[in-house]
Amino acid sequence: MYDDLDSLMAKYGIDALLVSGSAFENSNLFWLTGFRSADEIIYLKNLGGEPIVAASFLTLERVRKESFITQTYDYTDIVVKILQENLVLDDNMDRVYSSFLKAHFSGKTLGVPDDFPASLLVMLQKMGYTIKVVKELILEARARKSSKEIQTIRKAGKATTDAIAQVVEMVKNSTIGNNKVLMHKGKPLTVGMIKSALEHFLLDHGAESSEDAIIAVGTKAFDWHYLGISADKFKAGVPIIMDIFPRLKLERYVADVTRTIVKGPVSKRVREMFDAVVAAADASVDTLTDGSVIDAVNLACANTLKKHGFDSRRLNPNAIDGMTHGLGHGIGLEVHEYPSMYRREDYFLDGHVMAIEPGVYLKSIGGVRIENDYVVTEGKAKQLTRGINDILFV
Repeated sequence: MYDDLDSLMAKYGIDALLVSGSAFENSNLFWLTGFRSADEIIYLKNLGGEPIVAASFLTLERVRKESFITQTYDYTDIVVKILQENLVLDDNMDRVYSSFLKAHFSGKTLGVPDDFPASLLVMLQKMGYTIKVVKELILEARARKSSKEIQTIRKAGKATTDAIAQVVEMVKNSTIGNNKVLMHKGKPLTVGMIKSALEHFLLDHGAESSEDAIIAVGTKAFDWHYLGISADKFKAGVPIIMDIFPRLKLERYVADVTRTIVKGPVSKRVREMFDAVVAAADASVDTLTDGSVIDAVNLACANTLKKHGFDSRRLNPNAIDGMTHGLGHGIGLEVHEYPSMYRREDYFLDGHVMAIEPGVYLKSIGGVRIENDYVVTEGKAKQLTRGINDILFV
């Protein structure tokens, strides 16, 4: 949470946090300022002080109107002088930073995130400032979500589950043609058609794919990050994984939901895969609470899969089939953010929002994966992505 910044700055031994760039390209800046723009700005927060944003011209006016930051620094005059001298602004940013920092920074050490531009970092060092890269500071602060952020992720989840429901209806309304290919309105139902339908629906509901959707049919889903190509045809009797992770266009937050659908007859082995994944999801969520060790949740999943006869890389790093990826990840302004399920000795905290996605993959069949988003609380984790069944046999 934003309120965690000061304690984290003290933990990492910095006197101020400095971030630069465009909020459209830098999710940290959007989170730190609430300023939704492609224009570049400079953010500074002194330890124990209120944050301040530096900008120029009309950008500064929009920062004052649209950002939740109340303090600003106007460097328009400096830019004008640089331009009057027929110089390139990017080559003379030392004049901007020198003026800004002399006015608002009196400490010793400036902390910058890992993605801070190298050219600016070197420039500041040449100006005599001590720079410390604090790779994880903002990521740790962002990990615990406010109630407003949680509600926004819930909104993203509603758009996501509703979009998946549209796909389910398309599959339900399809018929089974030659070679078990699903036919929709007289044409083979393809990954390209499904992705197009998803995009149209999401746009109508204020969202868009943050990267791309994973639509993997049958054995191709054995590679659990196979995105699917447009020409791939939907088929009956095989599991089809749909992993959708859109972003709200205005609010910028994401959701991440996976469902596996089977049209037509379901084999005994596929049912066993579904049973194992559902049980693993339930066991994981039952363990997911404030104060729980991250690896306790990992092991709840892996041990449940083992009871159902499936391997996992958590228990067997050499596993070829079974669950061959991590159990989940934090979500927020990005599809993957803190906390990380691979930091096994860390703890979950009230306000963490997690995508939990157990899966089982067999080379001869493909895969079954179910994913929902949850907010960690002092009691049982609350599911944010509702409105569509976990098991989809249609």
